[in-house]
Amino acid sequence: MDEGIVDIIRKRRTVRKFTDQPVSEDQIKGLLELAMYAPNRLNRQPWHFVVIRDKRTQKQFADVLRIHSYLETAAAVIAVCATPERSPTWAMDISAAIENMLIGATSMGVGSAWVGSPDTVMWSMFEEAAHDALAIPCNVRIVSLVALGYPQEEPTPHTREERFDPLKVHYGRWEDRNL
Repeated sequence: MDEGIVDIIRKRRTVRKFTDQPVSEDQIKGLLELAMYAPNRLNRQPWHFVVIRDKRTQKQFADVLRIHSYLETAAAVIAVCATPERSPTWAMDISAAIENMLIGATSMGVGSAWVGSPDTVMWSMFEEAAHDALAIPCNVRIVSLVALGYPQEEPTPHTREERFDPLKVHYGRWEDRNL
């Protein structure tokens, strides 16, 4: 296993406090490219991305979602959207794209926060506001927001001891846990 990749995955943590340092357009484009390398059913690529750098829009979304500390202070927020009719596995496809972005951001030293709670009342209110604010067609779902920025403090990487739980691994049958 490539230890460099393992280290990046362990370092990937949710960041909720950002500095004022901007994230460059090249970094954003690189993250979007990584997102589009994600596995997706039959290469249907049901994703679209809206890059948001307008602080008023970020504040509006923070107000609706009640997450001020990081949504409005992020250097950029990416609205991750999906066209569900393109693929029956659109939610998984989008999740893989987001994970690629999050890992890519970590490898750049950029902090990230994955925001989303589709199919809840609050998220429905957010989606309605975001469709209007971002002029997103009504047949497109807004699945998530990814807040990006440089972290105010370096998050501690995960450790194997705190995350890997052999009791959650089963072989062949639920009760079989031979590692």
